[in-house]
Amino acid sequence: MSPSVPHHLGIIMDGNRRWARARGLPVRAGHMAGATQVETIAESAYQHGIDWLTLFAFSTENWRRPKAEIADMFGVFRYFLAHKARALLEQNVRLRVIGDVAQFPRGIADAVVDLVARSQENAGLNLTVALNYGGMNDLTNAARALAVQVEEGVLSPAEISPDMLKAHLETAPLPPVDLLIRTSDEKRVSNFMLWDIAYAELDFVPILWPDFTPAELDKVLHSYCARERRFGGDPENVVKTASGG
Repeated sequence: MSPSVPHHLGIIMDGNRRWARARGLPVRAGHMAGATQVETIAESAYQHGIDWLTLFAFSTENWRRPKAEIADMFGVFRYFLAHKARALLEQNVRLRVIGDVAQFPRGIADAVVDLVARSQENAGLNLTVALNYGGMNDLTNAARALAVQVEEGVLSPAEISPDMLKAHLETAPLPPVDLLIRTSDEKRVSNFMLWDIAYAELDFVPILWPDFTPAELDKVLHSYCARERRFGGDPENVVKTASGG
């Protein structure tokens, strides 16, 4: 049985720099074009009935990029927060952030925290943005937290379960990822939500992120709906819906 649309869609938004360079534009222009697509794709995903959308915007490894490019990315974040935040709230989006935004410039970090707080009562699309996030860091921190409980005698090693580890991840409030899209045709997951993509369907598309339109999303979702999700089981035990019901 084929699944319905994914309950939780994850996207690794890749290709902003190549998009800009192919057009002879500064890298900042690519990041700005990519930021514009966030609102467009988020709206399209919600119209398709997707409840959860998580976007990889800045990884722990992105600090290795040139300082000038990082400054440009922060400039785009400032623009987005200043000009798009109100639209997200008006569209009833519930915003969450995973990752350590405290390492960002103070103004950006404060604006992100404020926007997350202001959206808490919204009941529309659950939009999570990964900022200064890394899946290995997330798992390591969860393991450390459980190790402390074992050391303090609060918990025995035998009591540690997958659900318990999940509860200590930054992604604890998020359901498992059903479909992970990476744009720009790079075929890797780049340390993104390693626990939560364990049984995600993967789709690597050749389109650069600024060119990833709702029509392109339609194609990927059509392909997803034709797949069988077995979760390691037999064909007769195929999960009937993307949310596992």
